[in-house]
Amino acid sequence: MTEQHPDGPAGADEKARRTLASKLNLLLDAVAAERGQPLTYREIATALGDRGVSLSRARWSYMLSGTGYLVTDEALLRGLAGYFEVSADYLLGGPDAVEPDRIAAVNELIAAMRAAKVRTFAARTLGEVSPPTLRAITEILNQVIDGPANEKKN
Repeated sequence: MTEQHPDGPAGADEKARRTLASKLNLLLDAVAAERGQPLTYREIATALGDRGVSLSRARWSYMLSGTGYLVTDEALLRGLAGYFEVSADYLLGGPDAVEPDRIAAVNELIAAMRAAKVRTFAARTLGEVSPPTLRAITEILNQVIDGPANEKKN
């Protein structure tokens, strides 16, 4: 597959770039959570190089940000999928490709941990607020933060 210039079908390319960026960032978050530290560009580029696939720093940057050209290089996307131990269809399949269970589970944990930090920060910051007001704020935070997770379960 070839690179598509961003001046092509603008809406489709933009959505595809954002989708790919989102998937790659989810993979990075999941791996960072699993191993306790973030991956570096150098680690990824070296691993891909060992597979015979090259990845420039500029390309990696615009893939993660969802800007620049739409990356459709099948060898690169398959190499990344292999590196992250997910199905190539996840990166090649577009917005309807199913998120791997391992990645979904780790990212749900990350979301819960971030939500706990928000709740803790709010409790510390709003310490001078009356208990009924704190309860109301907590309830709203719980609805906003837990809402998407609860919808998936129902």
